[in-house]
Amino acid sequence: MSFLHTTRMDLLERLTLHLKRDIALLAEGFDSGAGVLNQVGKRFIQVDERYFVPASMQEIVLFDVRKKGAGPLVNVQTAYADTFEAVLLRTGTDFIELLVNRAGEEEELVVLIPLSRIVWIEFAQS
Repeated sequence: MSFLHTTRMDLLERLTLHLKRDIALLAEGFDSGAGVLNQVGKRFIQVDERYFVPASMQEIVLFDVRKKGAGPLVNVQTAYADTFEAVLLRTGTDFIELLVNRAGEEEELVVLIPLSRIVWIEFAQS
């Protein structure tokens, strides 16, 4: 798998697949907590009764996602956090989708990160 081979899906299209299910949004100094994704527009998404710009988020956590298949193990460096290890599930035109195991979480999280927040990605040594 090459990082250059992306799906033609963008972040908003990926979020459309998750309508009426729970997500959490994280940005600098902001954590929305879980809320229902009600609508995906051309530039905004509606979570509960508020509107957000998905590209401005650091991470979007998708809840209740079937974690099917396995991708390559990667190390990821973002503009907002230390390097972490994750499983690369999907690379879209403007986002990556990762399966992340974080300390303090009961289960692995499916996380969408806009590419504008990514500094580098490398395949982890096995």
